[in-house]
Amino acid sequence: MSLHIQPDWLPLVGEVVELRLHNEFVRQGIVDAVTDDNSILWLAVDGVNTRTMVQRWDGYEIWIDYKWEKTAKSPVSLPSP
Repeated sequence: MSLHIQPDWLPLVGEVVELRLHNEFVRQGIVDAVTDDNSILWLAVDGVNTRTMVQRWDGYEIWIDYKWEKTAKSPVSLPSP
């Protein structure tokens, strides 16, 4: 899995992301909402983790695994008759 920093938070609603602060892992979660000005993001409730508000100006970064980079499984080859 290769994570990439995501500067535009608006398209992330519903996506699984990794939250980092000063390049340190904080939490992983699903983006619940983002403000229209792209400055605040909420991570959804997940088990013991409560809904979390993330403010860009506090230095948080959002990292995501791009779905299109995942390698497709190669088709299974059947034995010749």
